Amino acid sequence: MESKSQHVTISDEVLAAYLDGKATAEETALVLNAMEHDPDLREDLRIALSVDSDMPSAEDEANLPLAAMAATCGDEKLCSLECEKFILRRRNISFDEQEIEAKATRYQWKTAEGTALFNVGRILESSGLIVSRRYKCSIDDISEALAAGDDVIAAVDGGELSGDRYVEMMEDAFDGKIPDHTVVVIGYDGKSGTVTVYDPDSRNETDTYDLKTFSDAWEDSRNYLVTANTKENKSYVPHPLDLSDVQLDEDMDRLREAIAENAHEVWAQARQEEGWTYGPERNDLLKQTPDMVPYAQLPESEKEYDRQMAMRTIRLLKKLGYDIVKRK
Repeated sequence: MESKSQHVTISDEVLAAYLDGKATAEETALVLNAMEHDPDLREDLRIALSVDSDMPSAEDEANLPLAAMAATCGDEKLCSLECEKFILRRRNISFDEQEIEAKATRYQWKTAEGTALFNVGRILESSGLIVSRRYKCSIDDISEALAAGDDVIAAVDGGELSGDRYVEMMEDAFDGKIPDHTVVVIGYDGKSGTVTVYDPDSRNETDTYDLKTFSDAWEDSRNYLVTANTKENKSYVPHPLDLSDVQLDEDMDRLREAIAENAHEVWAQARQEEGWTYGPERNDLLKQTPDMVPYAQLPESEKEYDRQMAMRTIRLLKKLGYDIVKRK
């Protein structure tokens, strides 16, 4: 498994010593430097170490870390809230810090473990801003959002911005890519290839990183962005998650009809409680709809809508890293 990086060749003996935990400090530094420039070597080592450990699988890497925690900024783990407060100040929106933290705790937007990525931006929403959340964005998306006057929060691996590059590289290779921090992106300069951020974990007012450093840290969240703007300025463009790569097992396929039928029952019960009844044509004034019938009587087009909605929800759960396990 001899590997050649941009600057150095790593022998099989050195790699074996590294895998056995017997490499010298100099040998370890050589291996880490080679790993930084050689993705094939990183993958070889990942596979070698996965034999006896719980290494992240390819499926894990494809999942979206929606439940990952932004959990830096000291013991209080307030990085997300600090980013949101920074944005409120920029927009001259008044707020009480204690009230914000109390609200975040009350609604579990912020917990003892930090703020889940899907809750980043909730304070901004509650303050009247229109918030959008997207995965798999690009630097062009950031540039366009900034040009449109959006405030932009990026989820990143905080250590990759300011920590030890070897430690962070090892974490990515062997523990998986772990986004644990949020920053507000203030500017992007395409000519110089730099990104300027407000980092609540930094002592500086702003920090500027080269594009590669920022991109490596941002990639750990699968390029997750939260954008915010005022209602009158924000135009909504839907960006549903791509679930086409999620495969369901036969049990889920067999349950499709039962899930779809129950979804219809839930919908019908809610409409009934609102006063809706059956009518041959939809009439909002009289609260009548032809869909107030048992699932079996629905036209095939309506059944298919329920089926697709149900299965998209299950695929979404798998995409976010969850599994549904049948009890014995």
